[in-house]
Amino acid sequence: MSDPAAPPPGIDQSGIDAAAVIRSKAYIAALVLAAVLGVPISIIAYGFLALVTAVQQFVFVELPNQVLGSPAPAWWPVPWLVLCGLLTALTIRYLPGTGGHSPAFGFKTGGGPASGRELVGIVLAALSTLSLGAVLGPEAPLIAIGGGLGALAVHLVKKDAPPMAATIMASAGSFAAISTLLGSPVLGAFLIMEVAGIGGMTLSLVALPGLIASGVGALVFVGLDGWTGLGTFSLALPVVPPAVPPTVAMLAWAVIMGAVGALLGWLIRWVGLSLRPLVHLNRVLVTSALGLLIGLTAMAYQLISGHSFTQVLFSGQDALPELVEHAADYSLAVLLLLIACKTLVYGLSLSAFRGGPVFPSMFIGAALGIAASGLPGMDLAAGIGMGMGAMCAAMLRLPLTSTLLATLLLGVDGVAVTPQVVVAVAVAFVITSVLPVPRASAAADDAGSVHHRTPSRTSPAAGTAISSADLSAARDRWIAWLFIIGSSLFALGAVPFYAEAVGLRLDALTFFVGSLFFTSAAFLQYREAVDALPAVGAARRHSFWVWAPRNLGWLAAAIQLAGTLWFNLSTGEALRVNLSVALTEQRVWRPDALGSIAFLLASGVALRDAGRGIAGRIAGRRPRAWKIAVINLAGSIAFGFSAVGAFIVPSTGDVWNAELSNLGTFAGALCFLTGAILMLSPESTGSPVPAERGAHP
Repeated sequence: MSDPAAPPPGIDQSGIDAAAVIRSKAYIAALVLAAVLGVPISIIAYGFLALVTAVQQFVFVELPNQVLGSPAPAWWPVPWLVLCGLLTALTIRYLPGTGGHSPAFGFKTGGGPASGRELVGIVLAALSTLSLGAVLGPEAPLIAIGGGLGALAVHLVKKDAPPMAATIMASAGSFAAISTLLGSPVLGAFLIMEVAGIGGMTLSLVALPGLIASGVGALVFVGLDGWTGLGTFSLALPVVPPAVPPTVAMLAWAVIMGAVGALLGWLIRWVGLSLRPLVHLNRVLVTSALGLLIGLTAMAYQLISGHSFTQVLFSGQDALPELVEHAADYSLAVLLLLIACKTLVYGLSLSAFRGGPVFPSMFIGAALGIAASGLPGMDLAAGIGMGMGAMCAAMLRLPLTSTLLATLLLGVDGVAVTPQVVVAVAVAFVITSVLPVPRASAAADDAGSVHHRTPSRTSPAAGTAISSADLSAARDRWIAWLFIIGSSLFALGAVPFYAEAVGLRLDALTFFVGSLFFTSAAFLQYREAVDALPAVGAARRHSFWVWAPRNLGWLAAAIQLAGTLWFNLSTGEALRVNLSVALTEQRVWRPDALGSIAFLLASGVALRDAGRGIAGRIAGRRPRAWKIAVINLAGSIAFGFSAVGAFIVPSTGDVWNAELSNLGTFAGALCFLTGAILMLSPESTGSPVPAERGAHP
């Protein structure tokens, strides 16, 4: 059988005669239109970036100075991140377009450019996300905005324009919108072309108008910077550490850096994708709660490290140059803490907010490289380049763009570290491709092309419906893990040797962070109890303030949630120094006592509720829910003894019995830890009655 004949010169496999297309009047007109469109689209993109920067500066720098008369304290970002989640969720939920693609799936292609109606939601969702501190970059929204404006311009000029013309102009608009964002028009163009995955003559035909629009856009950005003085909003490293020639040791470290970057990227994507089912249960409440967790993580970082919370928040574009310039000022412990916090909030942001994945990946990669630069045979410039390349390859899954991002950003020194960066990118890309894809639900309001739809629990990717049992099981796993982490922190903080090693302030912070995990778990459990209520009205399950005291499951969850809030207040106030005896008794001991009483009441109600499932069981066997409820009741009793031992003696200001307090806290934490671990074990299949809700830790 003979091989198929090769296409004539100048004609690719798709049958497109590139030379004929380029000589046509329509294509020449498209090139002119691309150059013209590059001006207004780049102006709009510049204005959007300027507005984001202005809001950030006002909220996190100017406003605290005006209100408090001092720089922003550690707690300052917490309410703003809650507002960030609320505004983003409302935009996604109620405006056309669902705010664009979900960043949890990376850059998306297909579905066509956004329509004019959808652009409003994309702009507002990105503005609230980027301005108020969520950890995502502006590149994805700008690409969507530029593409939508380019396609809109084509339809305004000629309503019956062929689809290819709209595609070419949409690509040109995207090129113009991010022309200088990544430091060079070529980088932005390369990113879009690799995401699109086109090749051959089609690539040339689409790239030419895009490159023209990108060049015009770069000139506009530079001109607006000279006119306004606001900056070019271009990623750059003013100070770059000197590079040394590559060695065998560096290439070996490049393999390890690639593997670490791939695993860290997989973890970030797993967090983002695993949370999506929870987000779709109640987008407004869950996204606001995620904003709360992001703000609390940033607050904890500043309290522990002494560095600003801004290093954890935002995309990292503005913080990256400062991190590289002052790399020697960061200890290994602080760098590891920064990587951990940034990784967590990046994953949380991917699940529900709107933005791009490039800049947070580069920041985490740079911090990873700085942390590894002290290893034998490692160099700072090479470490930064390898870290950025590996993280971008893991998160973007675009190896060529990842290599260019890491090398071009380092300027002249990027040439010297190119071999190490290439090895790290290749290893990270291969391992990322081999690792299993984190399981997630692709709900209709986040999938593929963006359209305004009624929220659905259908997964277009899988073609099957997501059952309520699957969603409940996923939520149960999160409840269990949150209780496991919170209980572990409480147990750790109660160990005297730990308090002596880290100091009283960090020991108090350990309890505070643990209480936040308890509250997060209790909130999810409360939502589970609300969803389990008998349906009286269509809106009941979507309401937060539900009053159902006759339902024991709801009553136990509500009392427990109140108890965790008392613990938040108590442990938070314990972080303050120089409190008087009276204030310590009022703000630390009383909330602790009230929280312990609430836990005791909640555990008793949960045990009564779980006891209903015993009837009809096989003789001699108890359901898992009942066992968990008994263990939790024992833990609540231990917490009660701890509160008694922690009583503040008014005459001396001392704790009445510190040993009893620590022992009660430690024993109670172990009980709740045991109950949470039991939640992860499946109920025996021989049990004729399923486990009841409301018996969680």
